[in-house]
Amino acid sequence: MLLHRAEQPAIFDVQNVSLSFGGMVVLDNINLSVRESEVVALIGPNGAGKSAFLNCISGVYPVQRNACITLDSVRLDRLPAHRRARAGVSRTFQGLNLISSHSVLDNVLLGWTTHFAQNVFGMLAQPWAALRAERLAREEAFEILDLCGLKKIWGERCSELPFGILRRVDLARALIGRPKLLLLDEPASGLSHDERPLIGQMVRLALTRKKLAVLWIEHDLDLVFSEARRAIVLHHGEQIDEGNPSDANQRTRLIEFLQKRAPRRTKGNVAISLVIGGKCRRIRTLTQVRPKIPRLG
Repeated sequence: MLLHRAEQPAIFDVQNVSLSFGGMVVLDNINLSVRESEVVALIGPNGAGKSAFLNCISGVYPVQRNACITLDSVRLDRLPAHRRARAGVSRTFQGLNLISSHSVLDNVLLGWTTHFAQNVFGMLAQPWAALRAERLAREEAFEILDLCGLKKIWGERCSELPFGILRRVDLARALIGRPKLLLLDEPASGLSHDERPLIGQMVRLALTRKKLAVLWIEHDLDLVFSEARRAIVLHHGEQIDEGNPSDANQRTRLIEFLQKRAPRRTKGNVAISLVIGGKCRRIRTLTQVRPKIPRLG
């Protein structure tokens, strides 16, 4: 018997995720879950900690010891970034991070690199296995290119393509590894008003993949309210509200929470720190006179 969507168990779960740089709190005890084929949007003002949260999930930032991040029963918080990608975490980027001098196909194939089992020595020792793996990767790439409407331009260099098409290339690169969790980091950023409906198409296209959950950062509320099944409001690193955008009352409440952006001021000192060589190093201590949360996306 098929479960109703609301009764389906979560494929992705986050518990007690906090992040701080020295004395600056970026995320404060974030808890959420995403079900299979569900789109959850993270909304909030700049500096709310949304991109920092995605970086904690993907392994860019370490989380505190009591945090627990699981994807399909696999503990992600104990894994390095490349193993999280292999476990099924994939993402798009605000800045695309495409290699402009290479073709669409080359950029999409970059998303498959975590699935290559052989290292350089293994490829030299078993070249036939390496060729078979490359053939399978290209077959998967052309399937994704066709899905994203990019098959006819697979050989064109990314430097020659408009920004809206490059957003599709970025999505194709994220989908090629058959992820279980897709992180979308402001995909509408840089698009014109006429191009923004493309993002809704991208979200619906991503959900055609089986067993996929989507966590989506977005500032365009029209897109969020039309495509997301749930929206979570972050403000100064805190999770302050959650609701269903398709429900008129909950949508109104979400908008009201977003409008409450008054900065918080606290007394005392704050440590100014930098992350150097993977370690947070304290530089100096100043009296805190500005809002507690830095602008980290």
